[in-house]
Amino acid sequence: MSRTARTPHTLTIGMVVYDRHYDMPATITDFVGPFVCLTRPTGLTWRAPQASVRPATAYERRQLRAIARLHAERQRGTGPA
Repeated sequence: MSRTARTPHTLTIGMVVYDRHYDMPATITDFVGPFVCLTRPTGLTWRAPQASVRPATAYERRQLRAIARLHAERQRGTGPA
């Protein structure tokens, strides 16, 4: 099983990407055949076709970090409900 995939963009594990089908940024955790395994800081995971993801923009990476902070605050009970 390859740990990198060749598409118009080089995708790697740990890379933040934007999934056009789900309309949200996520982090690549693995590659399974023609699919990319994605995860969000909240624990949501899914597989997407490699063709439907692209490298995230700086704005989308900031969105993902903000979601991670908010989720951590909610887990501690200190964030907004």
